[in-house]
Amino acid sequence: MDLQLAGKKALITGGSRGIGKAVARQLALEGVDCVICARNESSLKETARELMEETGRNIYPIAADIGDPDSIKHLVEQAVEALGGIDILVNNGARVSGGDPEDFHHVKDELILKDFEEKFMGYFRCIRAVSPYMIKNNWGRIINISGLAARSAGSISAGARNVSVVHLTKSASVELGNHGITVNAVYPGVTETETTRDRFPNETDLLEVAKRNAIGRIVKAEDIANVITFLSSPLSVSITGDVIDVSGGTGNAVHY
Repeated sequence: MDLQLAGKKALITGGSRGIGKAVARQLALEGVDCVICARNESSLKETARELMEETGRNIYPIAADIGDPDSIKHLVEQAVEALGGIDILVNNGARVSGGDPEDFHHVKDELILKDFEEKFMGYFRCIRAVSPYMIKNNWGRIINISGLAARSAGSISAGARNVSVVHLTKSASVELGNHGITVNAVYPGVTETETTRDRFPNETDLLEVAKRNAIGRIVKAEDIANVITFLSSPLSVSITGDVIDVSGGTGNAVHY
């Protein structure tokens, strides 16, 4: 299937590793030039070099902090200058849960506020900064990486920030739909990335997580990238304002 992505231009936040890197790779393989951003400039440059060699596309590394409004503004300006425009925005840069207590009695106010500043406000500011360029072209695709914690009680900060991203997704889709722009979100669960072994150093624990999935294995970053690449394409025009579970079928709850 031709996804009709050749010649498009994408900005991927959190693009130096994990899901963001996998998305940049898959988009580039479909003929998309990309700007990837992260806070760590050295790893960002290494990822850009690696992806350019593999895909033959232009991959521009731009260091940025999506928790900083000025940094986002400069990121988008530099991305537009490098690419000549932005057709696709993948909001991926945010903290991975783990390490800090998030239960009702122990979660810290500072963690919740930081999460909202980075994920909800960071995503919102990126959308607001990029959308004028998409509106000018009367076409665009925005995909927000949320998280499956939104569907499970317990992790106060992770759940709240991921739910907020879905509300933002729907609101932005209504606002931007008449300009040929679709906005969607995806819910990853536990995903096999460079940091998976840090979170689950015990092989037995990782196998237990895999058993919770209908597909019987841990979802890979590349699996999620394939879904996001489709959502980035002109062929996905009928899907907007929605969230897609890309966890491999975790849990037995029915959502309708």
